[in-house]
Amino acid sequence: MVDWVKTVWARRPGGLLLPSMLVLDSVRGHLVDRVRDELKELRTDLAVIPGGLTSILQRLDVSLNKPFKDNVRRLYTTWMAGGHQLTTGGKIKVAVLQSPYCE
Repeated sequence: MVDWVKTVWARRPGGLLLPSMLVLDSVRGHLVDRVRDELKELRTDLAVIPGGLTSILQRLDVSLNKPFKDNVRRLYTTWMAGGHQLTTGGKIKVAVLQSPYCE
């Protein structure tokens, strides 16, 4: 997370001109002192979404990410449960890539 703060957040256009706020979920990696210190140097206030409030405060996570992940998981489970073709070396062939949105 510190790397992301340094390479993305700190380099955004106009990002250092005014104080700013970054809203993150409560994943442990977001809350370490190194991240907080780096954000403080960049004049960024950190707002943390408490656990259990994702469905209320992160609507994209509910409306886009969850259905997408559910569909990928379903396709993966179906692929894993099915019979696999093997390469000449005896390894499982790579799954055929298809868009989960085309079904």
